[in-house]
Amino acid sequence: MISSAIARGRPKRKKGEPVGIQTVETAMEVLDIIAQEGSAIGLSELSRKTGLIPSKLHRYLVTLTRYGMVKQSVITGMYDLGATALRIGLSALNRHDAMSSAQEVVGAITATTHSTVALYIWTDIGPTLVRLELGSPPPPAVPRVGAALPLVHSGTGRVFLAHLPAARTAALLRKERTAAKADGLTFPSEASLAQVCADIRANEIYWTRDAVLPGTVGVMAVLRKPSDPLCVITAVLPPGKAGDKRKEQVAGQLVAARNMLQRECGLDMDAPAPGTNPP
Repeated sequence: MISSAIARGRPKRKKGEPVGIQTVETAMEVLDIIAQEGSAIGLSELSRKTGLIPSKLHRYLVTLTRYGMVKQSVITGMYDLGATALRIGLSALNRHDAMSSAQEVVGAITATTHSTVALYIWTDIGPTLVRLELGSPPPPAVPRVGAALPLVHSGTGRVFLAHLPAARTAALLRKERTAAKADGLTFPSEASLAQVCADIRANEIYWTRDAVLPGTVGVMAVLRKPSDPLCVITAVLPPGKAGDKRKEQVAGQLVAARNMLQRECGLDMDAPAPGTNPP
């Protein structure tokens, strides 16, 4: 929540800290709350979380929408991050040398294996797509760049769950468990999730058919240091094209890409496989 001082128009600052522009600081706080929400949010809820009265908050949202930092649904009236915010985020990612290389690797794997390959990073909203190269044939449903996958009910999400510290994934895990309970759906126990995570960490590539996209999915984490994935690379093999020979070809490309990127990050390839706390 935005501090009461900011909500009243008097931003709080530490002693000796340079004076900033109050309206810009408040707008950044509003954007940060929208980003942390993980999905679209209504004016009333955003007003409650920011501490700004709706009329004042609306003026900020009008300006942020005008510049593409925020978008408003014409159907629901809800607010979410806009195209400009996405473009800035992706531009920042591309300035990281290893991430730039990772994006190039995605295209190379697709060209070599003809598989659909995706690059995901961890953000406040979960496993987030930053690059997608379509294979042949392409999947029937194509996710959009900037979209986030479920943590537990996607192969990519489970790989992040296995390699990230429990503290980083706890909030999203609770949110998904609560949503499943509210909808009357079953949700894996902590013990079963811990076993899944242990199995993922014990193998170079996590092969699964229990994923969002149809087909066989091979998922591999690229680590820059233990318990800190730079990204996760996901290769999708369409139904009927996931024989042992095809999987071996894709696996070879994924491992080569992982090794190259981890060397760029300075990760000790001879270090023991990282472990994390159970979820």
